[in-house]
Amino acid sequence: MFSTGHLIWIAISIILIVIGVICCFRFKPSLYRLISLCLLLGLISEAIKVLSVIEIVPVMDLAVKDGVLVYEPTGAYTPYLEAEHLPFELCSLQLLFMFLALIIKDETKKHRLYSLMYGTSIIGGLMAVFLSSIAPEFSDTRSFLLAPRAWQFFLYHAMIIVEGIYIGYCEEADLHFRDLKWMVALTICLDSMSFYLNSIMSVPYYSGKQLMGVAYAINYFSSYNNPLGIVFYEKWQWLLYLLVRIGLALLLIPVVYSPLLLKKKKA
Repeated sequence: MFSTGHLIWIAISIILIVIGVICCFRFKPSLYRLISLCLLLGLISEAIKVLSVIEIVPVMDLAVKDGVLVYEPTGAYTPYLEAEHLPFELCSLQLLFMFLALIIKDETKKHRLYSLMYGTSIIGGLMAVFLSSIAPEFSDTRSFLLAPRAWQFFLYHAMIIVEGIYIGYCEEADLHFRDLKWMVALTICLDSMSFYLNSIMSVPYYSGKQLMGVAYAINYFSSYNNPLGIVFYEKWQWLLYLLVRIGLALLLIPVVYSPLLLKKKKA
């Protein structure tokens, strides 16, 4: 994280966000048109991501050798997408939110969805750009700058930030500071599900009925582990992290919504 390549991508993302916001306010597209375009680009981005990270792996089978269970290759191979790449992160869920925003007819429900999209796309997108989960995957600047996965990652998150900003400030969405309550409520619902999903997607090791650990841990919404890689050895450390995480959320959400007070005052 914060390698030379990462800093360059942060700079590129900021430039693209500024250009995107200027273009949106210059041409003032309808929300339907903007969200439709973002959904199309997002689906292309997701396809690029899948094609970049999917692997062809051998099919294994359990066998007994000298009284011990071992995995042996069957000779067959199959494509495999690791669970961490499934679209269950908040930024990936923006694709679902975009789709719902296009098909929902009820204005009240659509308004609440806009309130969720506004805050989560800006906060989630900025966190993804500055605390990039893919940055440690690249050992040198050249590979980081040329990798299709890096282009897909940073361009997608820059796009959803631009979309979120436009949703917040266009008259069509008509968002106000008071709408943050819907973002808080809906985010808590989504965040709560990640606690179950992380355990479902992780791979546990048992000795008899005793849980020994996990072979593969998932961390959707960063609800199990922090983005900085600090190791938690005790449950109280993790609970303290959750309190800090909740505190940051309660701070960031009003900060993101506070410019809407200025919009109301100006109006």
